This record gives sequence, structure tokens and C-alpha cells, in this order.
Amino acid sequence: MAKALYLVIHSCSNWWVDLEGKAHGPYTSRETAALEARSLARFQAHSGREAEVLVPDEHGKFWVIWSSLYDSGEGRSFTPRRVAS
Repeated sequence: MAKALYLVIHSCSNWWVDLEGKAHGPYTSRETAALEARSLARFQAHSGREAEVLVPDEHGKFWVIWSSLYDSGEGRSFTPRRVAS
């Protein structure tokens, strides 16, 4: 099964969470959208599908800010990483 990618995007003066063409939102800030994306991704991961949350920085470069591979509840840390161009 393919990894579920939750993308935080800015459109029409609002922030949204996109998963495979389905939009969730709108949200008033990037941070609020990112938190909701993480919540949605965690729910998806419990079904057995690997998931990641990608959020753009102020320059439009996307960063992986959460990954189900590192959210095992065992306290493993995850460092956000920039998505390769």
C-alpha cells in the first residue's frame, strides 16, 4: 500500500490539508493546518498505512514534519527534513 502524504497548502487566503485530492479545512494558519494534518495522519497510520505530513516553509519548500515510522509511542525523536527538489 502506498504511503499517505498529507500536504499542507495555502490557497484562497486559507490553509488546507490535502490527501489524495481531498481537502480538509480551511484553517486560519499554517500551524493549525499542520496540527490537524498530523492528527489525520496518526489516525491513518493506526489503520496500518504508513503516513507523512509535509508542510511548506516561507520559501515554498516542503518539509516532512511528521512520519508514522517515528511515532511508535516509544519516545523516538523525529527531526523535520526538507523534501529533496
